[in-house]
Amino acid sequence: MYGLAIDIGTSGIRVQALDLDTKEVVGTAITLRHPLPGANVIDHLHFAVEVGEEVAHKLIIDTINSLLRLLEIDLSKVERVAVDGNPTQLSLFQNIEVRDLAYWGEHAMHDFNITPPERNACVIKAGSVGLEVNPEADVYVPPGVKHEIGADALAMLVKSGVLEKRGISLVTDFGTNAEIALVIDGEVYTCSAAAGPAIEGQRIEKGMLASPGAICDVNQESNGWRTTVLNEQLLADKGDLILPHSGEVVDNGPMSGKALGITGTGVIAVLAVGMNTGLIKLPNIATQDRKLYLQDGIYFTRRDLVEAGKAIGAFRAGHISLCEEAGISMMDIDTSYMAGASGFYVDANKSMDVGQIPACSRRVMQIGNTSLGMAKDIVLNPEMLDKLQSMADSIRGKHIMLATSKVFEKVYTLELSYWEEGMPITIYNEYLRRYGFEPLPKRSSSVEIKRIFMRDIPELGKKGLKVLREIGVTLVGDFDECTGCGNCMAECPEKAITVEPVGDKFRIVIKSELCNGMACLRCQQVCPNQAFKFSELLKGKAI
Repeated sequence: MYGLAIDIGTSGIRVQALDLDTKEVVGTAITLRHPLPGANVIDHLHFAVEVGEEVAHKLIIDTINSLLRLLEIDLSKVERVAVDGNPTQLSLFQNIEVRDLAYWGEHAMHDFNITPPERNACVIKAGSVGLEVNPEADVYVPPGVKHEIGADALAMLVKSGVLEKRGISLVTDFGTNAEIALVIDGEVYTCSAAAGPAIEGQRIEKGMLASPGAICDVNQESNGWRTTVLNEQLLADKGDLILPHSGEVVDNGPMSGKALGITGTGVIAVLAVGMNTGLIKLPNIATQDRKLYLQDGIYFTRRDLVEAGKAIGAFRAGHISLCEEAGISMMDIDTSYMAGASGFYVDANKSMDVGQIPACSRRVMQIGNTSLGMAKDIVLNPEMLDKLQSMADSIRGKHIMLATSKVFEKVYTLELSYWEEGMPITIYNEYLRRYGFEPLPKRSSSVEIKRIFMRDIPELGKKGLKVLREIGVTLVGDFDECTGCGNCMAECPEKAITVEPVGDKFRIVIKSELCNGMACLRCQQVCPNQAFKFSELLKGKAI
C-alpha cells in the first residue's frame, strides 16, 4: 500500500510516493510551474474569483494527476494522501470558498455574502476532489493557524522546532508568496509577503525553478565566475568557469553543457557577487551590453536585477515590519531559519550580503522543504493531524497584514528606491531614522551556518526524480465575434496563445501554465471586436 505527500506551492507542485509498510520514499515528481495563470497568490486568487473556482480547482487536480502518473506506482493501492500549502492553494485543492482570501474586512464579507470556511484540519476522500487514485483513500489536510496563516506557515514552525525554543528566531519560507514568522519565547508574529516569482527563478529571462539543469550558485574565482548547477539528483555540482562580461569559457566543469537556466538561489548569487565585484552598480549592470553571462548561453539582465530587487525588498521590508510590530531590534534575533528550495540552496552569506535575511544573523539554519516534509510526516503518522490542530489552536500569535501596514509601506518604498534608482544605503538608513525605525544592521563578523540535509527534498526514492516540464493543461475560449485575426496571439508576451479554426469559427487555446493571467490581459485589450473575455474562459482538455 502507498501513501502520497503533496506540496502545492505558489510556483509549482511536488509529490512523493511512500511505501506505507517500509516507510520509505518510492519516488518524487515535480512541476516547473504552477498550472494557474499568474505569478503569485494574488494572481491565482484573482483568476479563481473572475474565471471560476471550479476551473481553478480542475487545473490543480489535473496537474497533480499528471504528476501521479509519473511516479510509476499502482495508484489503486494508494491508501493515504496528505497535502500542504498556503490557504489559497489548499482551498482551491478542496474546491472550497476563497473569496474571503481575495477580499479583506467585515464590510467585504457582508457585501459579497461571504462566509469564510474555518480551514481546520480535516480528512476527505480522494474521489471527492478528483484524484485519480483509490477513491476511498483518505486525504489529510492540515490546519491553518488562522484563516490567513496557512498550513505551510505551520509546517515551517513545526519542522524548524522554534516553538519549543527560548529566545528570538526568524523563520522564512522563501518563495513567490513568502511566509515569515518572528518567534519570541513561543509567541508568534507572522506575515505573508507577496514577493514575486524572481526568488523562484521565474519572471527572470533565463530563469527556472530548482530542478536538474538549474544554475543554483555563482562564485568569484581569480580569473572568472564559477557556476554551480543542480544535477539529476538535485545535488549541486561544479559548472563552468566563465568571464561574466562576455560569456567566454575559461574552464569546463563536470556540468558543462548541462545548464538550462538560473534558479532563484543563482539569482541571489549573481546579485551578491556582482555587487561585491563592482559589475553591478545599482541600478545598472556595469558591462557594455548590460548583461552578466553565465554558462551555456544563460545570462542575467537589468530587468532581472529589478525583478530580483523587488523580491528581496519585500523580504527585508517584511522582516523590519515584524520586528517593529514586536518592539524588538533585528540585532536581537538569535537564529534565522531559511525554508523552501530557495532558502535551502542559496549561499546564506550571499543572502546576508544582499538583504534576503538580516545581515546581523549570527546563526543560520537551512531546513529545506518543510511543507512537503510535514505532508510526508502526516502520511506516515495520520494521528499527527490532531496534534497539529491542537498546536494551531494554542499558538499565541499576531498576524500583520502587510497590505495595510504603514511600516511595510514606508520600508518597501525605500527598497524600490534602492534597487530601481540606486539610492545609497546611507540615505536609506537616514530615512529609516526619520520614520522612527532602526537603521539596517551591520554585517555579522561571525556566523554559524548549518544546512540540515544534502538537498531541499532529502529523499527522492529508488525511482528517483521525475520532472513534468510541460504541464499541458489549457484554457479555451469560444467567442462568437472572434474573427481569428491573431492579435491576441501576437501580443501575448509568454507565447501562451494559439488561435484554431473550428468549422467557420475560431477557438482561443491558452497554455495556462505560461499565461500571466489577470495581471496582464493584453490578449483581451488588443481584441479589435472586444470579443475576447478572459473571465469567460473555460478549462480545456489536457494536451
